[in-house]
Amino acid sequence: MRMNDAVTGGVFVLLSALILFAARGFPTLPDQPYGPGTFPTIIAAVMMVCGLALIWSGARSRAPLLAVADWMRGAATLHRMAWVPGFVIAYVYLSKPIGFPLLVPVLLGAFLTVTTGRPVRAAAIAVLGTAALWLLFAYILRVPLPLGLLTEVIY
Repeated sequence: MRMNDAVTGGVFVLLSALILFAARGFPTLPDQPYGPGTFPTIIAAVMMVCGLALIWSGARSRAPLLAVADWMRGAATLHRMAWVPGFVIAYVYLSKPIGFPLLVPVLLGAFLTVTTGRPVRAAAIAVLGTAALWLLFAYILRVPLPLGLLTEVIY
């Protein structure tokens, strides 16, 4: 799907206005020219300028606001796209009771099988990808991932 730059710019301007509004409510520090709201205000101002530039560019191009590519019109593509929110919802609700190491290979393998149609390759990528993600989060980033059923086994 191709979206006109004016639409993206409008979203940027709206988000920057919300950030500016929220940053106004941050407390100020006594005897300081800047405080906790300074950085969000600067980011929001830059976002607003970029959003306005995108709106201007999109308006000049006179392209349609949304253009759907031919490959997206097929029922198979819509079917594959519909699986994505399902897998996200499944991860949100099942990650704590089942655990990351057991759930993610199943979800990732199922997703790759649905999208590519190659179950053996999908299983290999799912297992190796899950192991790589686990090592990255647990040992490099030091972010604990839910263990679920494996809590007693690992600890």
